Amino acid sequence: MKIGIYIFMLSCHLFCCAVNAQVADTLLWQSDRSLHWMDYKGAPDYRSHFDALTHSEIKYKVSVHRALARFDFVTFFMKKSSWTKHSQDPVLLKHEQIHFNIAELHKRLFIQILYTRNLYFDGFESEVKRLGDSINMARNKMDDKFDADVSNLRDVMKINRWNREVTDALDRLKVYNRNSILVAIR
Repeated sequence: MKIGIYIFMLSCHLFCCAVNAQVADTLLWQSDRSLHWMDYKGAPDYRSHFDALTHSEIKYKVSVHRALARFDFVTFFMKKSSWTKHSQDPVLLKHEQIHFNIAELHKRLFIQILYTRNLYFDGFESEVKRLGDSINMARNKMDDKFDADVSNLRDVMKINRWNREVTDALDRLKVYNRNSILVAIR
């Protein structure tokens, strides 16, 4: 019996360590917390034409109970997958922060779509996946457009314009700044 308890306790300890290691590698998007160069823990890819890479993701989980779907969302930055070649350039860091903000913007757009769309039991999973995929494609397109428009990091006016536009869009969608929502299914 004691051996079983020790094995259970060891399993719980190992599980908690694995979860803590994953949490330590991530940084949740917060309006009052900007990225810092010390957050970038990944090895630089010197073959890349980019000077830095911000690996951010939007994750969601869905659970259904009767006629309600609960969506849990998180926008996060992956420290060990994000890197920089020039770790002290504040203009480059602002550029990378805008990429992280674009991810949060698309999380809010996803929530807005879910609130304004009628969802039905028939085809629910495929519809949610389709919506998630379309949000991810829109985000990638906006990231690419941003990188193309601001290919010269010395063009601070363009970077500031993008920062203002993304910040304004986040403000317009602040009602959707949530990590959990409930949506009726018909």
